[in-house]
Amino acid sequence: MKSAKRYPFLKLQQKRFSLYFENRTNLPQIPTEQQFRLWIWHALKNEYRRADISLILLDEEDARAYNRDYRGKDYATNVLSFALDEGETVLAQNPDTLSGDLIICPQVVAGEAAEQGKTLEAHFAHLTLHGTLHLMGYDHISEEQAEIMESLEIKLLNQLAYPNPYQQDEI
Repeated sequence: MKSAKRYPFLKLQQKRFSLYFENRTNLPQIPTEQQFRLWIWHALKNEYRRADISLILLDEEDARAYNRDYRGKDYATNVLSFALDEGETVLAQNPDTLSGDLIICPQVVAGEAAEQGKTLEAHFAHLTLHGTLHLMGYDHISEEQAEIMESLEIKLLNQLAYPNPYQQDEI
């Protein structure tokens, strides 16, 4: 029996979600493309009929250049999100489709995970979900927005069997 017949959700996911994945870093212990795909899909599947997302893993120097050029901040950050229609006033041709780019710097993620006592996989999962939620329009600029976004991150991570990433902040 073919895998798509046994698991129709895989066929549906392939129709609704395309991921372009590129790893430009040499850091070992990077999650697999399939793990990133699962995390992104988990964040968006209930709100979007279709998604076209690119995920690029960059070393610190390149991640720093993107952060400097697009955000005016001269340091490498963990995740950057660029929604395709961000800042545009024209309605997208298909509002049910999410399109955007995620850039993750594994060196920054690894450093934060070690510093915060988190597993590398759990921190990658959290930041991948976090970046995807940004693509979806969630933000944490105000306290109210931050509470909404953080509670959604906790819920999604819990569904994937990862711990609350903010729990140690509350102690």
